[in-house]
Amino acid sequence: MEEVALDSLDPRLQKQVQNAIKAVSKNPVYAIDILSNIIQRHPGCLEVRRNLRLAQQRAAQGKSGGLSGLMSKVGGFGMSLRAPKVDKDPQKALEAAEELLQANPANIAGHQLLGKAATALELHETAAFAYEEIYRIEPGNGDNVKDLMEAYIVIGKNEDAIRIGEAAYRANPNDDAIESLVKKASVQQTVNKGRWEEEESFRDKLKDEDEAQKLEQAGRAKTGEAGLRSLIEDAKKEVEAAPENINFYRDIAANYRRLGEFENALEWIQKARQLDGGKADVNLERLASALQREKMQAAIQKQEAILETDPENAEAKAALDAIRAEAHTMQREQAEHLVQRYPNEFSYRFELGEIYLEDGKTDAAIKELQLAQRSPKVRVQALILLGKAYKTKGFFDLAVEQFSSAKGEIPGVTDVKKEVLYELGQCYESQGDMEKAMVEYKALYGADIAFRDVAQKIDDFYSKQNG
Repeated sequence: MEEVALDSLDPRLQKQVQNAIKAVSKNPVYAIDILSNIIQRHPGCLEVRRNLRLAQQRAAQGKSGGLSGLMSKVGGFGMSLRAPKVDKDPQKALEAAEELLQANPANIAGHQLLGKAATALELHETAAFAYEEIYRIEPGNGDNVKDLMEAYIVIGKNEDAIRIGEAAYRANPNDDAIESLVKKASVQQTVNKGRWEEEESFRDKLKDEDEAQKLEQAGRAKTGEAGLRSLIEDAKKEVEAAPENINFYRDIAANYRRLGEFENALEWIQKARQLDGGKADVNLERLASALQREKMQAAIQKQEAILETDPENAEAKAALDAIRAEAHTMQREQAEHLVQRYPNEFSYRFELGEIYLEDGKTDAAIKELQLAQRSPKVRVQALILLGKAYKTKGFFDLAVEQFSSAKGEIPGVTDVKKEVLYELGQCYESQGDMEKAMVEYKALYGADIAFRDVAQKIDDFYSKQNG
């Protein structure tokens, strides 16, 4: 896929974009509708995506009183296991990222997914934009700084890579990965300026031949298994020389992760957590949880691949069911542990509430989801799940309150908004209030006639009226 300039689009679309940009400040929802439709048809047009994000942020400010800038990571354990696979279908992942950002333009997980999908599609400017948004929201996110630096180096913005890298390195002088990226950007900057041949050789410029070799390997690491294994061996030697430096353990785990060897990655993260500096490192704990989930997902995908070619394979079916059950138990235990350890991190309560609801533990889910609403980053999702929990118990009046609040906080007409409209209609219908139900169903019908059975509901209503 190629990135395209706005002026290369159909003149009629250019005019629509211009009108949308003018409307951003006064009518951001209108701008979102126009720009969303255009970006679906032309995902490589970064200028449209930039203005869409501005409109979404403006709409979010109008709803939250400026709280959107405080939002961060979203996405429960269940969501992570069901997330689109970037390597299998980056186009679908790109669309899924926009769905997340439509509901919440400060959704860190949405920006991360957009960046990874864009990179896979070779939309490198778009990837840089995604990571820039995370940097704006969470400037202290070290992993994102590295992603942004790599994206900048790819598109030739080496000065920007050096600028943010040096700032991050001052804040964390033990992060060798950032230091290497700064050097890589510096080298690339010199190459681009055409002074490479006039000055010292590549190895002289870095002052250290071993350091130069590592940098070269780092540049090749993503291109094949041999490069990654070479980096792993180098990092293991560094561990022997400096066994208390956690960053070497991180590097080893990260490269095993890229190879898909999650057991080895977990082993090195556990070693890092046993160090004095790793015992209280929350990021290592979270990384271990993420690796466990990815390990489970890889096992699930392996069995699914077998069943794609041999649908009647009883052994694969049994193995798949067992792995899914184990993954779900692991997710619940991790969520319970995180809630116990970080009781005021309300996004963890959302994750636990989601799992409890899936397990049929409705009252336990309600307790967690009521608290989860306090977190701006998961508020809308918590409202929707809480409404479903009340609906399950037959508390339709309480469910209506939650769905109505969610409806008012979702700009535009997204798939999530459609789901909320349908749920609201069902609640009113269950209460016997068909007039209010039809208001929601008609709004949904006008946006998407093919959504579930809404067309049939409308037809049945008018048939009874005319009968």
